[in-house]
Amino acid sequence: MMDEKDNGQFDLEQYDDEYSGAQCEIDSDDDELPPGKYQMVTERAELQFSAKGHRMLVWRLRVLAPRYAGRKHWHRNMIITKDNLKWLKHDLLVAGLELMKLSDLPGRLDELCDVVLEVQLKKKGDMTNTFFNRRVRAPAAGGGSVAAPSGGSAPADDDFPF
Repeated sequence: MMDEKDNGQFDLEQYDDEYSGAQCEIDSDDDELPPGKYQMVTERAELQFSAKGHRMLVWRLRVLAPRYAGRKHWHRNMIITKDNLKWLKHDLLVAGLELMKLSDLPGRLDELCDVVLEVQLKKKGDMTNTFFNRRVRAPAAGGGSVAAPSGGSAPADDDFPF
């Protein structure tokens, strides 16, 4: 056996068999998140085509909660049927983007970035459905985030029109 202190190297060959047979489990970013509610931030939203050539809006979200912090989740809004368009409009409104026409979406995708959402994942068979429950924070003009209005508080006296 070589003197490891003299040459700055370690002889680890004696551990090779044990290392190869060691069983361990880690959470991978590629693993699906379990069903539940999460706070996620929108990192990117872009229009793409599916493998079958259908238009879709793809959201790349990152989990902010402690246990799965940093994990990614992708949500896709297909743009095919009336029902798909209803869910797309719902998700855009929850994220704080109100469009007069869908054709305005490509020019406004950047407004969806840095929005913090409460997202619920529900499992149905082999599929995981993603639901945007509410916006938690909206991006600030300077690039940070600000709390979104709760909508549940009473208006101040000077908010009444009379």
